[in-house]
This record gives sequence, structure tokens and C-alpha cells, in this order.
Amino acid sequence: MASLGLGDDEALYTLAYFTSDWVRPMDAIALPRLCAVLDGANALNKQHQLIGLLEVRRTDEETGNTDSSCGKTQRLEPSPFRSLCKHYQVTDLPACVLLDAQGQALTSGSLKALENELRQLCENDNNDAAEFPSSTDSDSSWKALGELLKDDGAPGAAFRALQALWKSQVTVAAADIPEPLDVNDPNLVKMREEALELFETGQFLPAASSFVSVLLRCPTCTKSSFNLAVILQMIGETYFAVASILRVVALDDSDSVAHTVLRYEQIVAGLLYYWLTYSSVVCPNRSVYYQEEPDLVVAGYRSILASNRDSHVRAVHSLATLEGATTTKTAAPAYVAKVFDELADSFEEKLVAHLEYRVPWQLVEALQKLSPPGFIPKDSTAEPEWVVADVGCGTGLCGRLLRSHVKHIIGVDISPLMIEKTRAEGSYDELQTVDIVPFLESCADESLDLIISADVWIYVGALERVFELSKRKLRASTGWMAFSIELLPPGAVDDAVDFRLAPSGRFQHSHEYITSLASRWGFIVAVQQDVSVRKESGEPIPGRIYLIQQAKI
Repeated sequence: MASLGLGDDEALYTLAYFTSDWVRPMDAIALPRLCAVLDGANALNKQHQLIGLLEVRRTDEETGNTDSSCGKTQRLEPSPFRSLCKHYQVTDLPACVLLDAQGQALTSGSLKALENELRQLCENDNNDAAEFPSSTDSDSSWKALGELLKDDGAPGAAFRALQALWKSQVTVAAADIPEPLDVNDPNLVKMREEALELFETGQFLPAASSFVSVLLRCPTCTKSSFNLAVILQMIGETYFAVASILRVVALDDSDSVAHTVLRYEQIVAGLLYYWLTYSSVVCPNRSVYYQEEPDLVVAGYRSILASNRDSHVRAVHSLATLEGATTTKTAAPAYVAKVFDELADSFEEKLVAHLEYRVPWQLVEALQKLSPPGFIPKDSTAEPEWVVADVGCGTGLCGRLLRSHVKHIIGVDISPLMIEKTRAEGSYDELQTVDIVPFLESCADESLDLIISADVWIYVGALERVFELSKRKLRASTGWMAFSIELLPPGAVDDAVDFRLAPSGRFQHSHEYITSLASRWGFIVAVQQDVSVRKESGEPIPGRIYLIQQAKI
């Protein structure tokens, strides 16, 4: 690993400022202020320099060490620069790390040494010792730095600023940053368009720098954070791209693109939907941030959830996907409802046309071929008899296919917007916005002939309660379940595992788990058929459909 060029300076401490060419717009604000703060801190010390500045810059050009107007500059190639950043736990640029004379980063505990040094200067100078902050003060931020600098030469002000820098709060707005712009402001839109033009002509670093300029004016512009991450990934800087993508997740938990790019390679329905919707988003390549920087991605999710877990249902699910695939029993209802509310307007087009989703057709075709008593065959003049519950009905694909075969269809879905889509289509006799288990609990015993669930168990891991309730609610000896699963690949986990939350964020189940549940609750497997449940990145996803019947007493 490269070492920091601390040199033979007499400074007791060094503030290492980690930066790169793509954050020059931030450098233009941060570096002069850093110099002013350090000059103020050093001005009162008559014996030695208290704090020196070392600018550590990633560059694709000439490397080496040089003197600058307010300190030293060390230019490093990308790989050694990243190594240093990882060593000092720098994940976002620009960032500051406070070092002792041996180049060791000061922790919150050892920062006390610098606090004591500055406090002593305050007391000797009888300046602002009374208002000197504690190192536990969490209110310091760069946002107040402009005001602090008015106290020219005051060590207390300098230390408050240094506390903020030490916490890497460099990117918070300082006094000279122009007025912030709304994300839809015409000037900001123009800046984004110019940045995209630079990208499209292959000028990646200028494009990245332009997106940073946008973020200076509008830190909440998720499109710019996403595009910056894409560019950083394309130039081989996935390590820094992760922080930019995590900003998108922190600001907008519903952005399924950001979650999917962070954790998984293949294109799921939500990802495709968002790529087609966000015309100004540059599509990333198929590298997976989690595969390249797993610790960073997981730590980022944990940090987001530590501050605001309740409003980040996607982040909760994503973290569960990455951390504990065999411990999560089911996807949170709020997460499932959010996903399908977002997909309601384009679900069928994207899933059926683009991902070749065929499960409803596969299930109904299997029922037609089996032709159980009470299920009216195609073109029959007999009167329909069956009462059907389509749990997880979505936009009503199963209902449309079953309409002529059965007497009464109840559609159940947790997504209100999906239910509204289905209501407008008109194939169901009843529609309920409710989760599956509460719905089944509300049904009268032996009131249903068929419970059908097409591509639903990918959001439910543990199926014991579903099978238990289905046993009671289906007509004894004649009731049927028809459903699909995404197959758990052999060897993916321990053979004893019944299901797992896969890297896709969907549950996969083993065939042995399904047959054991069927046997336990008195069902006979009448049909089991290997199918492709959908395609992702052009490849079929292995699944299986089942028709199981209540065993005759």
C-alpha cells in the first residue's frame, strides 16, 4: 500500500484531504476554507505548526509530491489511491482524515489530544475558551463554517470546523456555494443535459465533474447521483460509485434501479421498468456493486437504516437479501405493496412482453389438461361450479384466463393500485386489498374449490401457515391448490434448507419442501412441471408449477 507523504514537517497533526479530479467543483470551495481554518488554528501557536494540510489526489496523469499554496499535494494513481482510502475508511470524496505525526488516523478518543492542544491555546490567549466545544459536540457542520471563519484566528472556531471535517462533512453547503436549485429548475435541467452530452461523447471525467456541479446546487438530485455512480463504475471506480448509489437509496427508497444495481446483476421487472421510465438515466453495465464491494454495500445499507428504518422498506429488504438469505421468512407486506404499486401501470407490458412471463397460462393450461371435476373445460356448455381465490392476483391475468371455467372468482392483492387495475378489467366477482394470510383466515371453512397463486411465493418464504389455512378453507377431498415456485438451485445452500431469499430479492423454494408440506397437510401432488417463470438478461429462470389436491378421506 502507498504511504502518505507526510514529510519532515514540524506540524503535530496533518489534515489529509482526499480528492479526485471529478470533485474539482467541491475542491474549489473546500480547499480555500480548509486553508483559512488551518491558518487560524496555527496563527496562535508561536512554537510550532499545529496542523498541516496534505492534499491526496487521485490522478490518471503525472504522479508525485509537490508543494501547494497552503500545504503539500500528493498525486497517486487510481489503485494506490483506493488502497489508501480503504485503509483510512474513506468511501466518499472529498473527505478529510486527521492524522498524528506518525500518519495514524485519530479516532474519537485520540482526537482529545488535539482538543486539549487547542483548548490550551485558547486559555493562554484568553480568547474564546469559555465557548470551546467538546469533542462529543455533534452539531458542528460545514454549513456553519462561513460564520465560524468570521472569528478569524479563533481556535475554538477552528476546532469546531475541524470536528466537522473529521466527520467527512466536507460536502455540506458552505457560505460561498450559490443558492440551491430545485431538482426541476430549468438551469439545473440544462446542467444535467450538458453532463449527459459529455458522457455520450466519451468525456467521462468532465461528465462526472459536471454531475458534481449539479449536486452542489441540488444535493437531492438522485438522477445526478445515480449517473455519477454509473460513470465512476465505467472508469473502474466502483469503490467510490457505491457511496454515490447509496445516496440515491438514502434519498429515495423507492428507486428500484439503485437497489438492484447495488445488489444484483440480473434485470428484474422493477429494474426494467425504471430504466425505461427514467430517460435521463445512463444505463449501467452489468457489474454488480455488491460482488465487488460487499462490505461497503452492506455497511451503507446499515447506516441508512440506523437513522430511518421505517421509511426505507426497500433498503430493509435489500439488506436482508445480502445478509441472511436463510433467516428471512417472508418479504415485508409494506415492501411488496410498494413494489407492485410502482409497477401497476406497466406490469403486464414489462413482465409479459419483455420478460416472457407465462406462469398464469402455464397453470391454467395444466388445469385444463387435468380437467378435475367441477372445472369446466374449454367450449363446454356445462354450468360452472367452482369458487376460486386468486391470491396475489396482480392485474388479473389468472382471472381472465379462468373466467369461463369457474363460477365465482375472488381477487386478492396487497397493492391497492394493482386492485384498481384489476377492477377496471372486470373479470372478478370480488376484489380485496389484503395480505394472503389475513384473507384466508377470514374465509369460511370449506368454502373454496381452488386457491391459485401465480408467481406469488417468490415474496413468501415460509409457507407452513399458507398450507395449513388452505387445508381448512378448501372443500374436503375435492379442493385444489395451483401455484408456482422459483426453484432453489441444487447446491446453492445446505441441502437441509427449505427456502432462501436469493440475491435477486426473491424467495426460492426446494421441491422437497413443497412435497413435504403437501404430505403434512393432506394434499396429493397431481401435477408438477418444470417451467421457466420468466427471463432475466435473456436467460430463463428455472421454476416449477404444482397442482395439488386434498386427499380423499
